[in-house]
Amino acid sequence: MIKKMIGVTTIAMTMLTGSLTAASAAEDLSAEVDLTIQEDLASVQVLTEVCPGIVGQNAQLDQNAQKLISQYLTDYSDKSMTYQKLQADQQYQSVLQQARQEAKQITKDEHQAVCNDLIAQDL
Repeated sequence: MIKKMIGVTTIAMTMLTGSLTAASAAEDLSAEVDLTIQEDLASVQVLTEVCPGIVGQNAQLDQNAQKLISQYLTDYSDKSMTYQKLQADQQYQSVLQQARQEAKQITKDEHQAVCNDLIAQDL
């Protein structure tokens, strides 16, 4: 009887550990996806900061940037996350600073091409 209980307990613990490992893996994947989304959002934000100085004010640029932001946020793990909330997030601010630093390494011609591509997108 005791052997049977130990066997059942072992199986139950193995199943519990397996589900906890799966849950942990899902959380890790979710955090990784969220970080990628933050990087994409930061790139769009940097473009909204840089492009007007290159191509001037452009309604299509603004509209496409907002559409991209909305699309990226639909895949975020926290469905209540908004672009405004993200602005207060420490991790996002770090990602944004990195994107701004990387943007400084890009030539004006490369920025021009990216800005024009964003304007031309059919979102």
